[in-house]
Amino acid sequence: MFPDQPFPGLKRLPVTLANVRYLLDANGIELGYNVIKKQLSSRRGSTDLEECDLQSLANLNGLGSNQFLDFVGTLARRNPSNPVADWIDSQPWDGTDRLEALYATVEVQEDYPIYARNFLLRRWLLSCVAAALEPSGFKARGVLVFQGEQGVGKTSWIARLVPAPMTAEWVKLDHHLDAHNKDSIFGAVTHWVVEVGELDSSFRKDVARIKGFLTNSIDKLRLPYARSPIEMDRRTVFAGTVNEWNFLIDPTGNSRWWTIPVTKLDFGHDIDTQQVFAQLAVDYRNGEQWWLNRPEEDLLASLNIAHQSVSVIEERILERIDQADKKPRSMTASKVLEELGFRNPSNAQAKEAGAVLRSIYGPPKRIQGIMKWRVSLLEVDMATWQAAEADVIY
Repeated sequence: MFPDQPFPGLKRLPVTLANVRYLLDANGIELGYNVIKKQLSSRRGSTDLEECDLQSLANLNGLGSNQFLDFVGTLARRNPSNPVADWIDSQPWDGTDRLEALYATVEVQEDYPIYARNFLLRRWLLSCVAAALEPSGFKARGVLVFQGEQGVGKTSWIARLVPAPMTAEWVKLDHHLDAHNKDSIFGAVTHWVVEVGELDSSFRKDVARIKGFLTNSIDKLRLPYARSPIEMDRRTVFAGTVNEWNFLIDPTGNSRWWTIPVTKLDFGHDIDTQQVFAQLAVDYRNGEQWWLNRPEEDLLASLNIAHQSVSVIEERILERIDQADKKPRSMTASKVLEELGFRNPSNAQAKEAGAVLRSIYGPPKRIQGIMKWRVSLLEVDMATWQAAEADVIY
């Protein structure tokens, strides 16, 4: 008998969680929710059931309603499974360190510090563990970026993080991320590790929105069996691959991009990656953080400078700044551009100049109601600068 009977004077069974649960149990139907894939499942024995199967069953038993599948979704999410966490914990760490061997599979540019490579890889791999094991509220702090020529093994190295049978299920390779496109977002956050291929092309679409999306802790998605979007914990960590050297274009900061310039990656290694993640799980459970500390952030910032895309405006400002001048003038960003020979600077040019000035001098001060910086510029022949400006196309 259904636990919740019709109200007095009515014949129709109310659609309640208890009644839906009773109907499913009576028909041997098991529900589940894969927290990595954001995927609901319904099975009777060895048979996977579809929405129509469940709706038909409800109709035959007096529970037909446009709310029925919402109740199914709620019950499924109360029976979560996490295949990545199960894999990480499938064998306890045997005590053998494998991290150094894994770091060594990533060959870097000759002048790039090995120490930086190691701590960026460690923090990022720890974030992979946290994404799988955190009870809720996981937030990635950085995106591992392999910068290097095509064909050096960037994508294949990422794919090798899990055994081949699991790659397609857990790892999304060469994903062209568009933070404005719901399908692109859904395709990303239904995987554990996502490689954003051609990262620079994603930047060109909307770098600010991309930055915000990549480090979200919650995803709002509409799942099968649901009539409206629901909020779900993020279980995804991102890596990026890029060929271009000067790919960083965000003037507001690049601390999210954990860049490693690579020359070759040995993706054919025989390192047991389950044991790698089991080792990191021990460190995670002992409280080790998956984000950078202040000295690591400072070193990353200094290394990322080499990958910044420098514009004509930034070059002009850097060439003309006089750090030795003891008598700076208060100027707006537009005024600085005019001093550099830009005639009638646009709002976009002024905004870019302001970002450069902010990076040099810090935030502006309000002087007589207008935001200005104290700037010193070297004196040059303005005719020369204006002639050069005439050759620049914006």
